[in-house]
Amino acid sequence: MVNALGYSCWPLSAGGTALPSAEWPYLWALARLVLALALGLFVGLERERRGKEAGLRTFAFAALLGCLGGLLGESYALFGLVMVGVLVIFLNVHRLRSHHDTELTTSAALLVVGFTGVLSGQGHTLTPAAAAVLTAALLSWKERLSGFSLGLTDTELRSAILLAILAFVIYPALPEGSVDPWGLVEPRAAWVTVLLIAGIGFANYVLLKAYGNRGIELTGFFGGLVNSTVTVTALAVRVRETHGLVDAAYRAIGRGPVRRRAERQPGQLQRPQRL
Repeated sequence: MVNALGYSCWPLSAGGTALPSAEWPYLWALARLVLALALGLFVGLERERRGKEAGLRTFAFAALLGCLGGLLGESYALFGLVMVGVLVIFLNVHRLRSHHDTELTTSAALLVVGFTGVLSGQGHTLTPAAAAVLTAALLSWKERLSGFSLGLTDTELRSAILLAILAFVIYPALPEGSVDPWGLVEPRAAWVTVLLIAGIGFANYVLLKAYGNRGIELTGFFGGLVNSTVTVTALAVRVRETHGLVDAAYRAIGRGPVRRRAERQPGQLQRPQRL
């Protein structure tokens, strides 16, 4: 007999005394635990290589704790996350008593691993795996991300913020479809062109700064796959601003669909005559 909680009750005597028992999905639970353990070890490996106190075993235990909570139910999942939070507090208190700085980044990664364990216990696979991989990537790319952020100028940062405002603030607020009786004015369709021009121009600048003249060729290739007209326009603007990039711009236009568009717009880029 199965009660309301899903337990199978088996009578032990004629008096009706019964001991509740549960049919535990062993193989499924074992697969969830193995997934959580693998994700915890994957993130903890990066911390272990950097000599952090919370390394392989700590992250593995945090993932297993979250997974056990996810297997047992929501209340146990919350309890497991609280236990991971307590572990984070003890870790930082120990660091402060040892006259060291707090491990904020490691603490945040430990909390994320606890959540991935809970998701694994609840039956998710791709979501916790993606979260663990992204967490390990952010931890391992510390120097590159720091160097990239410190290398940005105020103008570049403002340009990136402006592009984000155009894409994620203004564009969703525009009405869908036409707004005039004749069906000629479509704000969203027009704004997509603005976003393409701004996005390709910004990508062109980033690639140029990162790879030099090679970045112009990459812009011509990938931008031509999206919109060749906008790509030719962006390259023409970049050539006018920087006169030394004419040859690189021509090589970029010669790649893929951009070349066909440039042949129909011969006046935008003109190779200077060499004497």
